[in-house]
Amino acid sequence: MFLLPLEHLGRVRPLFRKMEMHLALHALLAGEVDAPVYVDDIDHPHLALTWAMSRVYLAGKPGSQAVAEALRKVFAGVLMREALKASHEAYMLFYPDASWEPFISLVLQEREPIRVGRQFYAFKEASADWHAMLPAGMQVRAVDAALLAEKWHNPEYLTEEMVSERPSVEDFLAKSFGLCLTRDDEILGWCLSEYNTHHRCEVGIAVRADLRKRGLATMLALAFVEMAQARGVARVGWHCSANNAASGATALKAGFEKIADYPAYLGWFDPALNTAQHGYFELVSDNFADALAYYEKALTLPEAPEWAYFGAGCAAAMLGETERALAHLSNAVEHGAEDGDDFRGSKFLAGLQENLAFNLLLEKLDKRERGK
Repeated sequence: MFLLPLEHLGRVRPLFRKMEMHLALHALLAGEVDAPVYVDDIDHPHLALTWAMSRVYLAGKPGSQAVAEALRKVFAGVLMREALKASHEAYMLFYPDASWEPFISLVLQEREPIRVGRQFYAFKEASADWHAMLPAGMQVRAVDAALLAEKWHNPEYLTEEMVSERPSVEDFLAKSFGLCLTRDDEILGWCLSEYNTHHRCEVGIAVRADLRKRGLATMLALAFVEMAQARGVARVGWHCSANNAASGATALKAGFEKIADYPAYLGWFDPALNTAQHGYFELVSDNFADALAYYEKALTLPEAPEWAYFGAGCAAAMLGETERALAHLSNAVEHGAEDGDDFRGSKFLAGLQENLAFNLLLEKLDKRERGK
């Protein structure tokens, strides 16, 4: 694989034609995002790999096993180094269609990424007047230097998102735009543009957890689209996970329409974390035997995440392996678990609620909480 000189970006644009919905990729290929592009042949590329932040894109034509090996070296070398340097512990790999998956399995075979479903929505027509939806006491504010200069109780809730797709807050203010929902000195939610290019932008949106299911995200989305259109943006896109029903529902309520379902791979660079995340995905999919196997494998690896003990306990409990579940849950407590409500409220642990050893663990957690 060869690093493509920036002046030759035009040579790879046709390779990514099937990935038109990914605006970050358009910004990258337009030279608006500083990102490397690796190709199999500089003069006549048939395959290209590039990335922006934690988003990785692969397109063109799947290559041979030798090409897969070359890609694996790029991934494990410069891509991984740059991601970790920028504090990105995970990545999401996008590709044109399912026909790429056998080739990708060669490239990432030892990393075991998780295949996930994704959805893309595009704004069609406003469903309501957002001004009428704004609760008393709350404000919708433009995200600008004046707003950031004010004193906020939780400014990082906004600024951390501003730098999730931009290298700095200053770069965001120069190239992106957005709104936030405020009340008194608190930031309650935000809706920000991502990868503005070619009269298009994409949406990043969130509302504080305790304020969800009140229509606030829908209101923010409508207000954001109004701002975007006033700035000359002709198309507003919205990506989300297929299993994020709340995000997809919010998009539809705000007047977006679903354009496509598409696959992607999600992975973590750290092997123990990646394996534990596999356990979580299997647990929430009710595949308890597979979940337990992944969690227990993760716990044998260096620097395994401590929450894997809790997940393993949940999976074992659902399999009816009470002693195994209690052993993992005891380890979770010994390794720093603090919130007894996580144990009491987990649907996976409902069958242990009358178990004496389980309740002794709860008492230990409660004492720990009271001793803070």
